[in-house]
Amino acid sequence: MTSLIQEVKEELARHRSSRRCCRLAELSALLHIDGTYTIRGGGRHLLVTDSSGVNTARKIYTLLHSLFDVETPVVKVQRSSPRHQNVYRLELGEQPGFHQVLNELGVLDSRLSPERSLPVRLTRDSCCAAAALRGAFLGGGYVSEAYKPADLEISFSSRDAAMSFEALFNRKSLEPGTRARRGQWVLYLKKREAISVFLAIIGAYGAHLQWESQNIMKSTKNRVNRLVNCDTANARRLAEASIRQREVVNEIISMGLLEGAEPVLVELAESRLLYPQASLAELGELLDPPVSKSCVQGRMRRLETLLPLEAAPRNILAAEAVLL
Repeated sequence: MTSLIQEVKEELARHRSSRRCCRLAELSALLHIDGTYTIRGGGRHLLVTDSSGVNTARKIYTLLHSLFDVETPVVKVQRSSPRHQNVYRLELGEQPGFHQVLNELGVLDSRLSPERSLPVRLTRDSCCAAAALRGAFLGGGYVSEAYKPADLEISFSSRDAAMSFEALFNRKSLEPGTRARRGQWVLYLKKREAISVFLAIIGAYGAHLQWESQNIMKSTKNRVNRLVNCDTANARRLAEASIRQREVVNEIISMGLLEGAEPVLVELAESRLLYPQASLAELGELLDPPVSKSCVQGRMRRLETLLPLEAAPRNILAAEAVLL
């Protein structure tokens, strides 16, 4: 069974930006995560990318060749330990226009020194910022399954790189957390709504729909639980109020105080005993003629005054007063 993160990266790898500026921003982000600029023996300059997924390696290769006319062999590196995955390595060796290409990609600055973070010039437009976030997630991102606790992360090798991408998150009205972990810097989102929005921004629409579906289900479930809890609490308060009110009525009857009382009070007392589960509003509808809840409350207080002070139960209407 394919995991969500695999589905997301496959979808992002298939994404093709029509604008050259967006392809530059996306590839630059990928190179800042998966790429290494090295100088080997004899002063030979080399850009190497190591990708754990074939989709990521293919995306780097496709973007690079759609932007520049360069030679880039791809090598599958076999890991000696079975615990480690194979790595797909792409090498861009020194060739005509090599340094110009790396400068345009934001790997080298104008003085041909390595750029530690994503250059601002590549992400001025909103579409380019989204493309850079897409490249960053494809190169070093993780998202949990939609039905599990919310977690989305992107790992960077340096703090400078992480901070440059944090600014892109903020431009999209997202506020990621930051932490250092095992020599890397991690930007993360823990809110379900923020993760869903981020997936839509980078073009992972399949995952976005999964998260939206789960968000709706969770929201509906929480609302149902609140309503059930509210109904349960109301039913408990209604039962407690009914018990106290019947205690008052029974006490009045046992003391012979209901004889000679007003007819409306006698009718209410009899109705209370006859319909123990009815609320005050429902009792009012059962009287002849029907009366409002507030009228029933007033009559119930008058019933209580029939008892001597020391015999009257306290708070006869306390629970009922909070009912709808």
